[in-house]
Amino acid sequence: MRSTRWLSACLLALAMACGPAAVALATPAAAASWKCTTSAGSGNCGPYSDHLITNSDGFNTYVGNNMWACGSPGSCGPQTLHANDPGDWQVTSNQTNGNTAVRTYPEVQQVFTLTNDTNPPVASFRAVYSHFTESMHAQAGTDVEAAYDIWLSHSGPVNEVMIWVDNHGRGSGGATRIGHATIFGQPFTVYKYGTGEVIFSLDHNEQTGTGHVIASLRWLQAHGVVPAQAQLSQVDFGWEICSTGGKPETFTVSAYSIKVVCRTHGCM
Repeated sequence: MRSTRWLSACLLALAMACGPAAVALATPAAAASWKCTTSAGSGNCGPYSDHLITNSDGFNTYVGNNMWACGSPGSCGPQTLHANDPGDWQVTSNQTNGNTAVRTYPEVQQVFTLTNDTNPPVASFRAVYSHFTESMHAQAGTDVEAAYDIWLSHSGPVNEVMIWVDNHGRGSGGATRIGHATIFGQPFTVYKYGTGEVIFSLDHNEQTGTGHVIASLRWLQAHGVVPAQAQLSQVDFGWEICSTGGKPETFTVSAYSIKVVCRTHGCM
């Protein structure tokens, strides 16, 4: 449904240092409220060092506008990101009424790639879980879901796993149902999109809750969908936006954290 956005925390840090056009600072009128503002399609805020994210180190944590499917001029409406930190940010997007394909994925992104440019094995983690509080202020024509987006390597054809937690108008997103899972007491319908993406879709909507990353990946490993040698490269959280009904809609994250518990040396 999308291509991988960023592959290395080091490269991301260099891009931020060398590409000031990608991120615009807030205007003077907005500076008192937001530390960073960008309307650029690939604009990022950060990097951050956030004490609520276990492995955040000042080089591997970003909040991005990520208008990844807006390649041709005029294919997407405007979208503006405002951020103070990974747990305090919002985006206002205006996307065509009736559109059903994902256009943008504004997100908080945590890169797990190690400084030696390798990804830690899923087996090296005891747990990775994340708390979120979000609101999408859904309106008539909203076609959006709030979701975690987990990227893997050495994982066979499946390199992307999503956890949908708040769905307005998206249904299954065109994916094929492959099963049902219960993760920490929460019921999910599990879908596969194409050959490379798996979706855990929560069977009810939550605006605040916890995403259990490693538990979800272990369910896939136990069911033969993802191999035992799979590695974790990044964990993102945001909204896949198809349509806002042709009117501006504001999406807000008011709390976000990631807790990492290692099983073996080398998970961080």
